[in-house]
Amino acid sequence: MVVITGIERLNQKGYVLLESLTAFLIITLCISVYLPVVTDLLIIIKEEKKTVDMVRIGYEQSQKIALGQEVDTSWQTGGNVYEIIVESSQKKKICIRDNHRQRTVELLSYKINLP
Repeated sequence: MVVITGIERLNQKGYVLLESLTAFLIITLCISVYLPVVTDLLIIIKEEKKTVDMVRIGYEQSQKIALGQEVDTSWQTGGNVYEIIVESSQKKKICIRDNHRQRTVELLSYKINLP
């Protein structure tokens, strides 16, 4: 067994401190790069969820038109309130709006063929 004494032992303590600081620096840099990327992705996911909700609302309202039911004027889902506007007397367009965006669904046909 080798015993480290004197100056060699002090140098080893300095090496452990330097190694620890380097590891801490690398971990800090990784986290500082990772957090903004994850934050941006969460914002993009939230916006895309709104787009999917708007398309789903348009689809459901087109189904109501095809079945001869009354179309809703507003829709609330996920904490967002959407305004629904049916354009033209033939009910050929459905506009779905929220505070920032608008989505239009054009209906080519609103008849459902059941077997």
